[in-house]
Amino acid sequence: MPGEECAMEEQNSKTITAFDSLFTTNRIQMLKILLPRLAPEQQNGFAVYIKLLELQYTLSFLRRHPSMRLMGGGKQLSADFFQGDNSGTFELLDEMLPFSGPEERSRIENIKSMIANFKKMQEMMEMIQMIQELFPEGMGGDNPMDMFAGMSDSGLSSIFQMFGGDKTE
Repeated sequence: MPGEECAMEEQNSKTITAFDSLFTTNRIQMLKILLPRLAPEQQNGFAVYIKLLELQYTLSFLRRHPSMRLMGGGKQLSADFFQGDNSGTFELLDEMLPFSGPEERSRIENIKSMIANFKKMQEMMEMIQMIQELFPEGMGGDNPMDMFAGMSDSGLSSIFQMFGGDKTE
């Protein structure tokens, strides 16, 4: 939705601005304002000088505040993003999209798709486990997938649609 995208880009911009302002000084900001007014042959060296000042200030700031939380109380990343609620992971990936090139966009979309498919697979496995608990004597074989063997394509389609996909995924 266009409205959501605009709001997300505005939030991303605020996050980036907050980060940038944390690691700069008024003096560095004034030098950035001066930069475009310099002769073109002076701008390259001056830009490097500004970045060097920012790096020096950042290192000094981090030494003075070694355990300070740099940014707000946002959600922290978890290495276990395939488990539980994935909304934070999807939100993070969506926030990165506007800053991504075509290849990165494709990778991000693939990751999102992989996580969504993994979630569907987990839900299906939970359903199979529930059916096994309901019918401990089995449904005609030792393999839990045997119960799908006799189903028509329309029956399989119904199961896949129940989990938000189609049988071709």
